[in-house]
Amino acid sequence: MNNNNKKNKDDDNGDNGPGNDATAAAPFARAAQAPQDLSAEIVAAVTRLPGDVVRCTWLGGERYRCNWWAAESTSQYDNPGMGGLLVTTHRVRQSQFLRVSRARAGGGLTIHVLPDRPG
Repeated sequence: MNNNNKKNKDDDNGDNGPGNDATAAAPFARAAQAPQDLSAEIVAAVTRLPGDVVRCTWLGGERYRCNWWAAESTSQYDNPGMGGLLVTTHRVRQSQFLRVSRARAGGGLTIHVLPDRPG
């Protein structure tokens, strides 16, 4: 029996032959860098007044919301002696939405304040 007329499975269209694997021919794809939460670094980097406590929340992507909390003055209390019994002693002094990314050179942060939304 002559095998010259038999079709070899590797010869039918070249797709199944060695070195023709679709995954081997695919170009190398770089993995996308997963977003990371930079909140702690933002809190350390932003300007604050003495006594401010800054809280920063990652909203997703490059967007963050930062609140500057400050102790509320007791001068407006009708009974300043009750300071220890008050539940809320701090108020948000400033709040901003930020777009933050890591700078390529030096690894520092690039921080942009986003404009307030109308209405």
